[in-house]
Amino acid sequence: MIPFTGFNMPINYKSGIINEHKNVRNHSGIFDVSHMGQVLIENNNFHINNLEKYIPLKLNNLRKNKSNYTFLLNENGGVVDDLIVSLIDINSKFFLYIVYNASRKIEDEKIFLKCAPKAEIIHSKNCLFAIQGPKSIEVLNNIIEVPVDMNFLDIKVLKYKKNSVIISRSGYTGEDGFEISISNEQAEAFVRDLLENKNTMLCGLGARDSLRLEAGLSLYGHELNENITPIEAGLSWALDKDRLNDSSLNGYKVLLDQLHNKPSNKKIGLISFNRSMLRDGMILFDNNKNDIGKITSGCFSPNLNKSIAIGYVNSHFEEEKEIFCEIRNKMELVKKTNLPFVKKNYKKNGSNNE
Repeated sequence: MIPFTGFNMPINYKSGIINEHKNVRNHSGIFDVSHMGQVLIENNNFHINNLEKYIPLKLNNLRKNKSNYTFLLNENGGVVDDLIVSLIDINSKFFLYIVYNASRKIEDEKIFLKCAPKAEIIHSKNCLFAIQGPKSIEVLNNIIEVPVDMNFLDIKVLKYKKNSVIISRSGYTGEDGFEISISNEQAEAFVRDLLENKNTMLCGLGARDSLRLEAGLSLYGHELNENITPIEAGLSWALDKDRLNDSSLNGYKVLLDQLHNKPSNKKIGLISFNRSMLRDGMILFDNNKNDIGKITSGCFSPNLNKSIAIGYVNSHFEEEKEIFCEIRNKMELVKKTNLPFVKKNYKKNGSNNE
C-alpha cells in the first residue's frame, strides 16, 4: 500500500503485478478506482456554453448514452486534465457524467462549479470499479444483465440488486471491460459477488500502469500536463476539428497552428534492446550525444518480456536516426516503435478489435 492522491492504494495484491497483468490480458481483473473524480452536470444550454470554453467537443452533439474521451484545456491549449464525458439518461433526464483524474480534482472542480454551480460531485458517495479483460463480460453478467448490443464507449444505467448503477464499456488497459459507478453502501457486496468468478482477481496500481503503458495510453502528469497540448501528445483525433475555429475555445489559435504546422515535440514508443529498465525522466540523445527528449513513462512489459517506455522527442528529429538513452551513466541504444505496444481489444459492433 502507498499514499496516492490522498488515498492509500494497493500497488499489488498477493499474486503480484505480473500475474495480475497477465490475468487481465487473458481473463479478467478488478481495479478499485474510487479515488477518481465523478460529477453529474444537468444537460442544458447554459452549462454547455460555459463548458465549451474548456472542452473541445460540441457538447450539444453528444450521442445519448455514449462516452467520449476529451480534455479540459487552459488558455494556451495545454491539458488541465483528460476526461471521459458521457451523456446519460437518469430517470428520463439527461446529464453530463464526467470521470476525471484524482490528482486534478481541485483544478477540475473549480472549472465544473464555475460552469455549473449546481454540479453534483458524486465521488464522495459512489465508488468506481473497473473490470477489465476478455472475460469481463462473463464476470459482470453473472450479477448484472448487460445488454448484448453494448459496445465500446456505450454507457447505461442498469440494475444491481434492484438499485441503479452507471455502467460504461470502457477502461484504461487496452482490453474489453467495464467501469461501474455504484453507491458506497453496495460496493463491498458488489466486489465480493464479482470475485465469486474464478476467472477474475483484484489488481493494483502496478498492473494498471503496465497495462495502460502496453496499450500506449497517456497518463496525466506523465504524457499530459498543462504545458502539453493534445496535438503534441498525438491525441488530435479526440478534438472536434470544427471547434478549433471557435474563438470561445481556450487555446484555439495554438491548436490550429499546431494542426497545420509541426508542434515542437512528438510522442514515441521505445523498447529496450537488453535487460536495462527504461524509467520516467531518463534523457534521450541522438548519436552525437545531443539531448533530443526524455522518457515520460517506463516499465517492464509482461507481454513483451522487455522494458518499454513512452517519451517525447524534438519533432525535427529524423525518423530513421538512432536514439540512445542514458542509463546508469552509459549510453544505450533503444528501439523506436509505433504505439501501442500490444493490440487493443475493444468490443466494437459485435466483435473485439482495435
